[in-house]
Amino acid sequence: MNILNQQGAAKTKIIAITIILLILIGGALTIFNDVADQSVAFSEEEINESNEIAQEELNLAFSTTENYTFEQRAEAIESIGYSEPEIEKSTMTFEKHTNSNVYVLLKLQPHETYEELSRVLIQIFDKDNGAMITELDNVLTWQKTAE
Repeated sequence: MNILNQQGAAKTKIIAITIILLILIGGALTIFNDVADQSVAFSEEEINESNEIAQEELNLAFSTTENYTFEQRAEAIESIGYSEPEIEKSTMTFEKHTNSNVYVLLKLQPHETYEELSRVLIQIFDKDNGAMITELDNVLTWQKTAE
């Protein structure tokens, strides 16, 4: 009878040690992620330059809406230097690399209510570390299709 109690106690100790180790590993991973995820601080000059780039890209996107319809929106955005889109559900994501130290993502989503509108999100990222510097969103009004 005494042998059975010792085996039970040994299993309990193993389970307790395993749980403690998992908690310690989880804590270490949490600390590591917190340190690794510290956001990169950008200077005011870098942020201002990125805001200007985002506004320029938004202006380019607006200029395409004069000649393209909603159905031609991918072709329109590609015409201003963006790569072929990646499509996930109803969101089209375009990428553009510039000569500067940033790259641009432009995302288009159909408007919930109006057929000829698209929601546009322009995000500016640092090439060195991939951190987002700024973003700008708006709505594009495409040419109406001939009825």
